[in-house]
Amino acid sequence: MNQAVLDLLSLETKKYKVEKVENQIINNKTIKIITVKCISKKHRCPKCNKYTSSIHDTLKPSRLKFLDIAGYESKIFIIKRRFICHKCNIKFTEPTVFNNKKCNISNKVKQKIRKDLLQYNLSLKYIAESNHVTDDLVRKELLSAMKDYPSHLIKLPEVISMDEFKADTSYGKYAFIINNPIKKKALDVLPCRRKEYLINYFTRVTNRKSVKYVISDMYEPYLLTTQIMFSKAKFVVDRFHYIKAVMKGLDDIRKRLQNEYGPKSKKYKLLKNKKNVSLLRNYYNDINWYTYTKRYKNGHMVEMLRIDLLDQILNISNDLKRGYQLKELFLDIVNHSTYETAKVDLLAWIDLCKESKIEEFIEASKTIENWLPYIVNSFIDERFTNGFTEGLNNKIKVIKRVGFGYKNFNFFRLRLMYILNGKMRGGKK
Repeated sequence: MNQAVLDLLSLETKKYKVEKVENQIINNKTIKIITVKCISKKHRCPKCNKYTSSIHDTLKPSRLKFLDIAGYESKIFIIKRRFICHKCNIKFTEPTVFNNKKCNISNKVKQKIRKDLLQYNLSLKYIAESNHVTDDLVRKELLSAMKDYPSHLIKLPEVISMDEFKADTSYGKYAFIINNPIKKKALDVLPCRRKEYLINYFTRVTNRKSVKYVISDMYEPYLLTTQIMFSKAKFVVDRFHYIKAVMKGLDDIRKRLQNEYGPKSKKYKLLKNKKNVSLLRNYYNDINWYTYTKRYKNGHMVEMLRIDLLDQILNISNDLKRGYQLKELFLDIVNHSTYETAKVDLLAWIDLCKESKIEEFIEASKTIENWLPYIVNSFIDERFTNGFTEGLNNKIKVIKRVGFGYKNFNFFRLRLMYILNGKMRGGKK
């Protein structure tokens, strides 16, 4: 049994001996108690670094929380000895692999807590309960893991992306995140997205002139911050956001038609159906139109070819049909134009929107026209997108929801950086 338990605890036979294993009932719970004795014959003196084998006395067992064993909470009682160094005339307690000095939590439990902290869908409370420790200890372990994490960025990569997410901070309801979209790494999280705050923050970055591209949505303060702080960088509008502006134009036509026909009409139900809305929004070339889909018709479920269903929807209104064509033409440009041709192609599309005299697409084309130089920059490299950032924002939403919010933003920042980077990354960036 001694060897089996030592193997389970990953202990060396020459240094430790299992005295006994027993069950104890504490607070109506069965807890495994493993008593281990240190049997190393000699240890180094911490002062002179010389070995000594003189044992002064044996201490009372130290009680340590350990990992669950076979589904039971477990503790280790470790019997340590004090050695005496006759050269230095000092007494010292022999060190063990179980825990740090003056700590009643085993190192294995601390390692487990740090691994659990990497899981974005686990709350601090759950981590504490599953490891049979307090919430405060879990917080202290995170702070210990991130103690060398920089409070401010010193250097930036050549390509950065920036975005905001909802969070309660002392500055307002939005926090700010900076990422490296090429290497897919979160760089920092700030409590404010205001231009003045960002300028003050980026002033301390030493290699601002080395930044070549800044990717963002169509939020003007980000553009102004880029122009002021990164004079040699090109501002890139993320594809998702300018495509969203065009999709909104098509959606607004559909909603206008719904209001015109009224909720009791068949056309209203056809336009309202979520699957039909998705059919309108998707890129034509991404859909297999000659496959069947099920829809209700005259109170019965029938099968229809997707191409026939699309024709039925578009025949409701010439504005809807023309809007769909303009949306498809825009997606053709996004998917097939190059950096050299994008500006000409987009200007031609803007002219077509104005000629259509459809109010919703005239408005969409104005957005594209106002941001045209920065939209064209997104065609330089297909990796210039905020897709990675948007994915992180979704993960951040889960972290906030599971934790029921975080009152301390500095702690929230450290938890985010610990999770988003997959591990603690100390030192300057």
